[in-house]
Amino acid sequence: MAWVKGLVTSCVLLAVGAALPAFAQGAPKDQVTVRADVFFYGAHIPIMVGIVDGIYAKHNIDAKFLVGRGSATTIQTVANQSDQFGFADGAALARLASKGLRAKQVMGVLQKTSNSIMTFPDSGLNTPKDLNGKTTGFAPGSATDQIFPAFAKRAGIDFSSIKGLSVDPATRDNLFLLKKIDFNIALAVAQLPILQEKCQCKLHLMRMADYGINVMSNGIVASDGLIEKNPDLVRRFVAATVEAMKIAIADPGHGVDDFMAYTNSSGLSRSVVAEQWDEAMKVMHSKRTENEAVGVMSEQDWQDSIDILTEYAGLPAGSVKPQMLFTNQFLPR
Repeated sequence: MAWVKGLVTSCVLLAVGAALPAFAQGAPKDQVTVRADVFFYGAHIPIMVGIVDGIYAKHNIDAKFLVGRGSATTIQTVANQSDQFGFADGAALARLASKGLRAKQVMGVLQKTSNSIMTFPDSGLNTPKDLNGKTTGFAPGSATDQIFPAFAKRAGIDFSSIKGLSVDPATRDNLFLLKKIDFNIALAVAQLPILQEKCQCKLHLMRMADYGINVMSNGIVASDGLIEKNPDLVRRFVAATVEAMKIAIADPGHGVDDFMAYTNSSGLSRSVVAEQWDEAMKVMHSKRTENEAVGVMSEQDWQDSIDILTEYAGLPAGSVKPQMLFTNQFLPR
């Protein structure tokens, strides 16, 4: 099977090379920073493949990938163009857009939510209503926190009874492992493999999607200002990311290799990163986009997300429309 994977990867690489635009000899590369939602994890592999394999460079882009402090913060740094691109959550984007922020997802990466409640198997917290009166951490700006009130309302949790500590996502995970908080709010695609490796246990999951809370998740975000000022840069960045994503899908081991090479000291084991990437590949398409090309998003998926946030999470009715939040125009045709 190894030779088959190698052949597939080689074919993808040849296709990448064939599609590359021509640039003037010695033309300076566009310097861009890409801001992650939180710490580096497996779903970020396409961006790292793009950097390590030189795909962005072939598209005349010098990209640097940086960790983030929650999707809302990442979207704000992209909107003010402190960072040119971000990897951030759709629900956080909708909330900020309702307040006047102007940025869009220009490529979908994770189109099904993996937001989950995690509890220890011996905690006795097995259903949403078991969480009433319990303690967790709330990380301002975190994608999971943006959607938790919707989950609480849909699942019959008394949100006002939850005792919350204000922490960043990494501190919340540590407090959970130390059993200083009763439950964790986290992305199964990111934290689940890490936490299970650390606790050497199988955590109990309450997936928000199982309760009808399924909103557009993470994608590549660019500001409306950058889109208007330099659409060619956005188009090249998206094309390079799509190519890198195809390579990582065709050869997951290669993607994990590039992740380990780029992060060097992320603290994640290879097996954790591999599991994260495997989970990410399961949620790259919604039911509406499962037959579409990599990165293509559905307007109806965005409208459904807006409707859920309006009904359950306090998004002002009529404040956001799908075209304010996404575009497929920069994806390769």
